[in-house]
Amino acid sequence: MELPLLGDRVEPDALRELSDDGLDAIGAGLQTAERATIAAMAPYEQHLREIRMRATELATERRRRERAQQVAQRAGVREAAKSGGMPSLAAALAGAEELFEPATVLTEVQAFLSTGGEVGFGFATRPGTMTFTDGRQQRQARTWGEARELHALGWDPGAPGTPGVRVHLAGSRVERVVPATDVVLSTPTE
Repeated sequence: MELPLLGDRVEPDALRELSDDGLDAIGAGLQTAERATIAAMAPYEQHLREIRMRATELATERRRRERAQQVAQRAGVREAAKSGGMPSLAAALAGAEELFEPATVLTEVQAFLSTGGEVGFGFATRPGTMTFTDGRQQRQARTWGEARELHALGWDPGAPGTPGVRVHLAGSRVERVVPATDVVLSTPTE
């Protein structure tokens, strides 16, 4: 489709010499060209609106599927936590079986609340640490081996006067301190 004709451009100096009727005629010609251009664009604008609506529908379906997948994952975690398929952090620290290599950094340990939400250890702005206390002082563990070693020495997760594990919800800055029994671990598959 061809663009509507605009006519020749009148130079600003030439505009000064035109009468009011001449200016009105040029203005009317521009308005006619503008209306014709808008009319010519209408099918393209309608086409663009349709494309945007379909893209929005597609994005909505993707979000629906992601939510369904998250709900299913959380349900699976809750079921595994209830059935013992995922050990609690407290049980994993105290257990004789080594679930992870001692050098495994805590940011690589996949952990969940027993309600199903994925969490990371430590502060959201400084992830990957677990605080242990002997009741008077505290130490930080950054690897699974350090955490197990501190627990074997009688240190408990938490800070003096604040028992529990500091976790942050994955992908957010929301933090909380929860009992070690409320955190379950996804064990690596052999």
